[in-house]
Amino acid sequence: MRYVDRLSVVAPESLCNPSDNVKAEMDAAEIFYQTYDPTAPGAKAFEFKEYKPFEVQSRLRILFHNKCAYCEAEILDDMDVEHFRPKGAVTEDPNHHGYWWLAHTWSNLLASCSHCNQKRRQHLVTEAMTEEQFLALQAKEPKTSYGKMNQFPIDGVRATYTAQDITIERPRLINPTDEDPEPFFKWSSEGLYSIILAKPTDALDAARALSSISVFALNRLWLVQSRTNRLNELRVQRHQILDALEKDAAMPGHTDHLDKALLKVRALRELHGEGKPYSAMVKAFVDEFQAELLARL
Repeated sequence: MRYVDRLSVVAPESLCNPSDNVKAEMDAAEIFYQTYDPTAPGAKAFEFKEYKPFEVQSRLRILFHNKCAYCEAEILDDMDVEHFRPKGAVTEDPNHHGYWWLAHTWSNLLASCSHCNQKRRQHLVTEAMTEEQFLALQAKEPKTSYGKMNQFPIDGVRATYTAQDITIERPRLINPTDEDPEPFFKWSSEGLYSIILAKPTDALDAARALSSISVFALNRLWLVQSRTNRLNELRVQRHQILDALEKDAAMPGHTDHLDKALLKVRALRELHGEGKPYSAMVKAFVDEFQAELLARL
């Protein structure tokens, strides 16, 4: 997860200057929720359709560089227009109608892959997992479902349509367009695989990081495998840079060997910039490598 400046993309006209279709749908939803009882047998939330026209999807793709807002995996044809605050229900509060009045609100919409946004049967990978255990998971059918769906854990009072001030809420999930995720997460330096962990900060921040990792299933098997492929490429490039550094340092008269190594690290950072998949993981790796080189000065 990486910070994304929502102001870098112009908000969709159809939502910010609501189209007739959006207005009609909101009016219908307001009438619907005057009598809706989410606990009634067979109750179904209002079905919204007008929040995801092509214009909205296009702006979200540009905003998030065709990546999932949460896991940073590349999105091809399977992008979900995700509501950060769920529009139809709240898992943690069965009596809540969902944040339906935010269904067409641009600031509540993100680009997401289906695995982060929907409930899917997944295996989770742990930090100390061995290669043998990892391969065993691949061969085993998952039984437990993970993914956000209607989850939206908070601390404190939950906003409702009659008390719409969402600033009263303290979400346990991190929205990468509202705050910088970097202070909340770290990447495991132990083991074989690319595992995201909570940073050891204060208790509230750690709890929010852990909630986000859990709700978005950020350590699910195939995601970890894909991230680890990128991590292994970085490990090889790091080894090559260090090997070249040692060879240059051993040559008489060469005093710029460290500068050359740092230039290669800078090129590595640019090659895997914010528009590329898993850029937060890459940035953390490159930052650590650069600090390692600078410590040699």
